[in-house]
Amino acid sequence: MPDFLADDFGAIARAMRRDAAAPPRVLLHFWHLLTRLTSEHDNVEAAIAEAHELWTHLVSDPEHLALADGTILMDRDALTEAMTRYAQGLPI
Repeated sequence: MPDFLADDFGAIARAMRRDAAAPPRVLLHFWHLLTRLTSEHDNVEAAIAEAHELWTHLVSDPEHLALADGTILMDRDALTEAMTRYAQGLPI
């Protein structure tokens, strides 16, 4: 491949990395006694891992997963199912 084409592909790849948006953060909403709390995570898997940890230690009752803009990714039932799959070592 000629050098000028390789340079163009490199420039395109750099531009794509520069323009790539960061993945949205995920918010885990849960109840601790009578208080509604929220924790922020880089991805769904990390949020489910924390939800499972809180749930197994009877610290809280997970409510749902959402994006920062309020879009709900998993309601209580879906979150409970995902935590069960996580506990079994299955894909979420």
